[in-house]
Amino acid sequence: MKRSRILTEQRILDALGKILLEQGYAEIGINAISRQAGCDKVLIYRYFGGMAELLLAFAQTTSLWWEVDEIITESAAECADIPLPDFLQLLLNRYVEALESRPLTLEIMAWEMSSQNNLTQHLSRVRSESGMQLVKRIRLYYQQPNIDIGGVLGVFGAAVNYLIIRTRNQSLQYKTEEWWRLQQTIAKLLQSYAD
Repeated sequence: MKRSRILTEQRILDALGKILLEQGYAEIGINAISRQAGCDKVLIYRYFGGMAELLLAFAQTTSLWWEVDEIITESAAECADIPLPDFLQLLLNRYVEALESRPLTLEIMAWEMSSQNNLTQHLSRVRSESGMQLVKRIRLYYQQPNIDIGGVLGVFGAAVNYLIIRTRNQSLQYKTEEWWRLQQTIAKLLQSYAD
């Protein structure tokens, strides 16, 4: 009986993820999830309590965000030869790659722009914590107290987030042009900021 419940709970969580990824956040609802999972909606309420609790369970059981080691792969010694603006540009490029490899995360980030719920709030917390850990590591590698690394990455990260969410369903050529312009702008601003 317990195994059956665990399997059903996982089917429900998988159904939520599938709907979110394939149809978008506007289609998320108890009825749609129960249809996708092939179970009675009563089980969603019994196992999770309701939509808010289901979203929280999904957030807690799904790896949605990058780890600092995925963005910073260099040691402190390796960073000694990389100027800070170049290193930050490299990290922003890896950040873009990390987000593009997580289409489900992009859908949740898009949802966050129009609505707050347990899933979007959880992702926001995880994102903030990861950002603070990233800045801590950069500060450890680069002892430059006059440069607000957190502020710089926050501004550029927000620009990247906006553009990647906006272009997530568009053609590769359009995305390439948009990204090229953003990367050129970020590189110039980082250089001028560090001078």
